[in-house]
Amino acid sequence: MCREIRDLKEESNMHKLLKACVISAGMLMPGVALAQVDYPVDTIRLFVPANPGGGTDAGARLFAEYFQKHSDATVAIVNQASGGGVVAAQTVVNGAKDGSDLFFFHAALHTANLFGQSPFSWDSFKPLATSSEINEVYAVRADAPFSTIAELVAYAQEHPDELNVGSQLGGTTQVKGEALNAAAGGKMRIVDAGTESDRITTLLGGQVEVISMSVANAKQYVADGQMKVLALLNENPDPLAPEFPTTVSQGVDISLPLVMTIYGPIDVDEAVVTAFDKTIAEMRNDPDFAAALAKQSQAPALRGPAEAAAFLEKEQSMIAGLLGK
Repeated sequence: MCREIRDLKEESNMHKLLKACVISAGMLMPGVALAQVDYPVDTIRLFVPANPGGGTDAGARLFAEYFQKHSDATVAIVNQASGGGVVAAQTVVNGAKDGSDLFFFHAALHTANLFGQSPFSWDSFKPLATSSEINEVYAVRADAPFSTIAELVAYAQEHPDELNVGSQLGGTTQVKGEALNAAAGGKMRIVDAGTESDRITTLLGGQVEVISMSVANAKQYVADGQMKVLALLNENPDPLAPEFPTTVSQGVDISLPLVMTIYGPIDVDEAVVTAFDKTIAEMRNDPDFAAALAKQSQAPALRGPAEAAAFLEKEQSMIAGLLGK
């Protein structure tokens, strides 16, 4: 642990030296303005309850890169996937209040708590920001006898208990399956079909008739002629996939993008909250952040502390309602 802390401090000092050089160079160039927010500590450990390589980890690393760009803090990613995220959450709940220990996660925090898999909910922390979102779609096989949400609902009501919605039980995809089933009057069955790659296999193999999946993968399977998309699970169109109609545009009030959120300990210093508010405002004005997210099939969803808290309260309440909790 001592070596880890020493390494982080050395990286922090090097990072700040490089940033000072860049800022000095910028000051010598007419028309160049670099705004950096003064963060209360030099180094942030951002705990991510996911292994490297997935969408959550990628979102955390991009957030860290641009938070560093617009503040004087260095952000070190700490992947801590053990315990389904509980270990990382507990580390931050009991972490330093000076802003050096933060937590990065999404709506799985709500579902884990509601299903009794974790004692921590969104209000166990101080929400500091939301950063980006990953959209998903409802997809079916290309030869399915329905092409819209309305046609699916009508088919389900005419053929009760015939359609299976493939989900990962206990996760956010179960919530998406429950939402669709509610729209169909409870006439479909929610079945466990595992991770996204497992769900794709079961859909194409005919074991289930509907799944939720990422936009990036859906575009590939639609282009290959193996699937069609019924709807994007968002009230707003995805700029990376404007061809997919939204659920809301089809009269179904389901909006469940996977929104990445940054939390601190519940009693984090007020100076941290203020610094986050200012840094997020700077990131909103940085077009490079949106361009970098687009390369990962994510979209900006930047909210400061107050907006993030309001959003999370609404998101948790909606998910609890869908799950009957």
